[in-house]
Amino acid sequence: MNARSRLALLVASAGLLSGAATAVAPTAYAADDTCYTRSTIGLTCDYDYGRKWAEYGSKGLHVKEIQALINGTTNYRNTSGGSRLTVDGDFGPATERAVRWFQRTYLGASAVDGIVGPNTWHALRGWRY
Repeated sequence: MNARSRLALLVASAGLLSGAATAVAPTAYAADDTCYTRSTIGLTCDYDYGRKWAEYGSKGLHVKEIQALINGTTNYRNTSGGSRLTVDGDFGPATERAVRWFQRTYLGASAVDGIVGPNTWHALRGWRY
């Protein structure tokens, strides 16, 4: 194989490899919509399978699970622009508002405390009362 053929093959291979790398890059936004039911725990978005207590200031995968479940299984939109909840694992003011909305909507006004404990997890996982 002469130098010209090798160069053409190298350029073609590089083009294919770079195209493959960009074609399979998933978007972060799409991941938070992917929730499904597992027979052992109910609804999940695959960030966390537990029911760890969460409140304002909590951080971690269990908070991402809460955020993704609210996005993926309800019609929640925040009041400032109607956007969805950011799935970032940080239980800040936006997540607290969303949790309070969820509790009011699915558990009733008397259940609203902004804390994700056993009753709220039960409802988030799809086991409606």
